[in-house]
Amino acid sequence: MHGFLFALTLATALGAAVMGGVFYGFSVLVMKGLAKVPAPEAIRVMQSINRSALTPAFMSVFMGTTLASAALLVWSLVSWDGAYSGYVVAGSALYLVGSFTLTAGYHVPRNEALDKADAAQAQVLWQSYLPDWTRMNHVRGLASAAAGGLLVAALAVA
Repeated sequence: MHGFLFALTLATALGAAVMGGVFYGFSVLVMKGLAKVPAPEAIRVMQSINRSALTPAFMSVFMGTTLASAALLVWSLVSWDGAYSGYVVAGSALYLVGSFTLTAGYHVPRNEALDKADAAQAQVLWQSYLPDWTRMNHVRGLASAAAGGLLVAALAVA
C-alpha cells in the first residue's frame, strides 16, 4: 500500500479513532452528567447539544470518515490485496455500520423525537432515552475505535 491509498487509509483510521473518542467522552462524561441533573434541565441541554452537533467541525470528521470508509471499502473489494485488504474491508464496514448507520438509524431519530416533544412528552421520553441512547452510544464508540484499529492494522501489514 502506498501513495493515495496509504494516505486515505491513515486519514480514515484517524477519523474513526477521533469519532470513537468523541462518542466515548459523550457516554462517560456528558450523559453521566445529564443523568445527575433534573430531567427538564437535562432535556434542554441534550436538545441544545443535538442541534450544536450539526456544525462543520463535527460533521466534517463524521461524514468525511464515512465517505472515506465507503471509498476504501469499494477500493479494497475491487483491488483485493491479501496482505491488507481484509483489514481495510473490516475496518471500513465496521465504521459504516457501527458509526454512520447506527447514528442515522438509531440516534438521529431519537434526537429528533426528543427535540419535537413538548415538555410533558419529553419527560416521558427521557426515561428511556437516557439509558438506551447511552448504551447504543457505547456501541458506536467501540465500533469507531475498533474500525480505527483495524485500519491501522492494515497499514502495519501493508
